[in-house]
Order: sequence, then structure tokens, then C-alpha cells
Amino acid sequence: MDAWKGLQIEEDVLESFLKKCDSSSSLIPGPVGNVQAAIMNRISNDTRTTQQFAEEVAKATYERDFNSNPWKWAEMYIEHHDIVTDGDINNVNQLHTAKSVSTLHLVACIVKECHPNGLGDMKLTLKDPTATTKASLHNKVLKDPNFGQHIGVGCVMILNNVRTFSVFPPNCYLNIVLPNVIKVFAADICPPTKELVMETQKPVIRPLVLEEPNIAEIMRKLRKPHHLQPSTSKVNLNPLRSFVLMFTIFDTFKLEDCNKYFG
Repeated sequence: MDAWKGLQIEEDVLESFLKKCDSSSSLIPGPVGNVQAAIMNRISNDTRTTQQFAEEVAKATYERDFNSNPWKWAEMYIEHHDIVTDGDINNVNQLHTAKSVSTLHLVACIVKECHPNGLGDMKLTLKDPTATTKASLHNKVLKDPNFGQHIGVGCVMILNNVRTFSVFPPNCYLNIVLPNVIKVFAADICPPTKELVMETQKPVIRPLVLEEPNIAEIMRKLRKPHHLQPSTSKVNLNPLRSFVLMFTIFDTFKLEDCNKYFG
């Protein structure tokens, strides 16, 4: 019992370091955020409706994301190196257009979620001022010393010629490989200054890659249709099926036919 007495702590001591977190909450990306907002509103005993509560939380989340140091770095970086027209970050390709194009030339986005997929790659949830989308990040990006150590929730990525793909429309994903990554600003990066931005190297922006021809479709047109090709397959009967077939044939013969053919 003496050992347990050492664990007794007065309540005033606990209150000195156990305090309720006062940071603003953020909603889970996608429709699940509506359920989360309803639960949070019910717990908070707020007089506002769930819709009003969700709108205010979403607005606060937006302000926090796009007023963060990494996003400010991206704005100044794009402007200084004149990466897009007028150096305005609003002129990059927006995520909501990913469903209608095969390649996004330039993208600036915040990483909202990241999870390993068990194969060395990583699954991401990306967000920009227009939309939120999923992405697959190749393991070579994670191993790269210039990018891998900075990738995490809250970081900002600038991407070039990143491919989009859709397995089940309207869901769309980005396929991010090492040549697509231009710059990554860590979530805990310091506030940007003009002097710091000027010290960065000008990135190499590759021109927009036009959609490659569909090789499978070309080969399909060159091949002769299957229904017009003569069949070259042989019937491969296993021993059991051969025995059943032989027994069925013999059963149809009369006795005199058997004597005639088999003596």
C-alpha cells in the first residue's frame, strides 16, 4: 500500500497542467464532416443550429489553413519565381478541375491527412481553396532528402504535371511521383520573409505533358476481332469426362452392333 500512496496527487496540482484544449477544431474532409459537426454541436450545448455551427467551423478551418506559414511561403515562392501568370497563386490549377483533365500542370495544396498504405507508399488527402481530393504518394518522394522529411499533415506541396485517375467516377485521385514534386514547405516552417524567399533556387517547371496515346486502344484496333478469328483451341477432356462420354456412346449401341464392331 505504501507504493500506492506515492501516486496520490492533489486536485489543485492536476488542474495546473490538465487544461482543456482551446485550439479551434477542424472538420473531417468530406461528407463525414457533417456528422462530426452535428456531434460537436450537440456536445457544446450551443444555441446555434448544426448548419450554422458547421459553417463557422469550416470558415475557421479555411482561415487557419490558408493563413498558415507554409501557405504564405508558397504564395511568396510562386510570386518571386514567377511560376504562373502574374506570379499569383490563384492562377495555379485548382483541384476541383482534376475530374475533367488528365494532367494538372501546376498545383499548390495542403496535406490534410497522410497514412502509409503498407507497401511503402503513402495515401494523402490534399486541399486547396476549391476542393479536397485524395492522392497516392510514391515511396521515392518519401525517401528523397529534399522532400521526404518535410511531408506531413499541414505541409504545403507544389506539384508539376501530376496525373489524375478515376477508378469509380466521380471520385478522382492524384498520382504523385518524384518528378511531380517541385517544393515542399513543412508544417512547422518559420514565417516567410522576402530575404529568405530570395535565397531559394528557381525551380525547373516542365511544360504541360499532352495526353499520351492509349496504346491498348491502338492495339485493339490492329487485332482482328475475336469473333472473326478461327478457333484453334482443342478440346481437352480429362480422363473422367472421357470415360463418361465413352460409356454414353456405348450405351446407345445395340448388342449386335457391339458384336459387329468389337467381334
